Amino acid sequence: MPAGSFYDWQLSLVGIRGVYSALDVGCGEGRMTQALCQQAAPGAWIVAVDRQPEAVATTRARHAVDGLCASVEALPVAPGQFELTTAGHVLASARDIPRAVRELCRVLAPGGALLASADSESSARRLLDWHVEACRRAGLAHQARRAAEPSARDRFTLENGAHTLSRTFKTVDVHARDEMLAFPSVDALLRLYVTGLHLRGAPALDGPGDANALADRLRPHLRDIATAATELDGRVIVPRRSGCFVARPV
Repeated sequence: MPAGSFYDWQLSLVGIRGVYSALDVGCGEGRMTQALCQQAAPGAWIVAVDRQPEAVATTRARHAVDGLCASVEALPVAPGQFELTTAGHVLASARDIPRAVRELCRVLAPGGALLASADSESSARRLLDWHVEACRRAGLAHQARRAAEPSARDRFTLENGAHTLSRTFKTVDVHARDEMLAFPSVDALLRLYVTGLHLRGAPALDGPGDANALADRLRPHLRDIATAATELDGRVIVPRRSGCFVARPV
């Protein structure tokens, strides 16, 4: 998928050219903020929000927008100020999801909309299944069992998010997008795996040394599993389903 196209696709669902004020909650590296700046009405007021000060500072500097350091559960914004709020894969990690949803609704102007993106419960499941199998082959049965259990991401998904949003919003539409995570090689997949995915289901570790030791133990098993599933051109394909909700208060 070309960089930025997921954000463009989301914005196409809400008539972005007519939006003059937008709040990007959980701005991160500023990719949605950038898309808003490029596609909203000329002179639109764009505000980037994140709980990490570094993310806010970086996004402000890159895109010349206003920025606020805050959590989604307590937005320092007056009611009804924005025509559009965006929450990119934010709600699954919120400490209090119902409160976060109420805040995202509170700041919307009459006729406004929330764009809240999320993954499907099945998204990238192939990679998780490979990790569980790697744990089993490494003799880490307890970690394999824990890795297969629901994670924090499952608190807000394409399957259950509409129910959560409908408690606050009058209308909620679900839009799904199927795509592929294509790794050019098994080594490329392994580089991602050892940045943190190999830790899922692991007990508490004492430090980077333990994490590295665990990666060394699991890496050869995941390599064997992924190698058996490579395409003819050497790529490793992981299906991914994600999407977003368009929620309106009235």
